[in-house]
Amino acid sequence: MFLAVAAFGVAYGVLGVQAGLASWLVVLSSVVIVSGAAQFALVGLLAGGPGPVLVATTGLALRHLPMSAKLADLIGDRSLRTRVALAWVLTDETFGLTLRASQSGVPDLVAYKAAADLMLYSAWVAGTALGAFLGRAIDPAAFGIDVFFALLFLGLAAPLVRTRRDWLVAALAVAAALLATVILPDAWQITGAATAAALVGTAVRA
Repeated sequence: MFLAVAAFGVAYGVLGVQAGLASWLVVLSSVVIVSGAAQFALVGLLAGGPGPVLVATTGLALRHLPMSAKLADLIGDRSLRTRVALAWVLTDETFGLTLRASQSGVPDLVAYKAAADLMLYSAWVAGTALGAFLGRAIDPAAFGIDVFFALLFLGLAAPLVRTRRDWLVAALAVAAALLATVILPDAWQITGAATAAALVGTAVRA
């Protein structure tokens, strides 16, 4: 997972520089934002020259609401400081790992997620810095970096799909993702599909 996240960070660093951002600003965005989906959408919009309001609202990821609610349930009664620290790096990857850890009986989920966060954060920032330094010297698509995350998410999801309900939610989530690519703007496709999948999962459970 470290290598997959780092490779995707390289792709973001390259695209950020190609979109006209200064190298230091590309790296700083990964240090502060820590959201591949939002950052890729950001550089895509900057390349098209949209207004500042659209760019500023691109990072609004509604899927973090059900993710954070589930995480709060998993970690139980912890201090506000601990909750804020865990919420800062709230990504699909570390959330998926923590969810799997809870099902496999890992005793300290706070320490487990903190370690997963550190792994992903260091890979993402290091990859971004390398990509920003290389700039136009490489073509991410030529190395197949665009398929890394698809394989990564399949690996995270596969152990969680066990029951008939899980298969139903997974199938509907795939359908929602495909539909989102057709009807939603690029900046809202991931958030829209993830939100729809969360609603489907809630409805099916009910």
